[in-house]
Amino acid sequence: MNPDQNQLQEFTKQYGQVIAKAWADDDFKARLLADPASVLKAEGIAVPDGVELRAVENTDSVMYLTLPPKPSEDLSDEQLNQLAGGGTASSTGTAGTFGTLCGTIMTVGSVGTASSFG
Repeated sequence: MNPDQNQLQEFTKQYGQVIAKAWADDDFKARLLADPASVLKAEGIAVPDGVELRAVENTDSVMYLTLPPKPSEDLSDEQLNQLAGGGTASSTGTAGTFGTLCGTIMTVGSVGTASSFG
């Protein structure tokens, strides 16, 4: 089941708070980088069962590119166009939900790095 707009907004807000806390608290950031699933759970962010999270930190000179998993089914032309335009295509099951959340994480996580490209 894919999250609705309210769930995505709440996730974005919660994840933004985690990022702000990591920027302000070096000990929290170290825990987040070492064990992201536990830290997110402690902050009230659900992590799907069976999903391993790895956290990395972008710097001024090193940025990580995250490739989402390949969909388990072929995407329609409409879904491909939506993805190319910055939207999210609906996939099935947990992978689709987690993929949407990952896209949100990437968007929120890029705050502060946009000036590096500008």
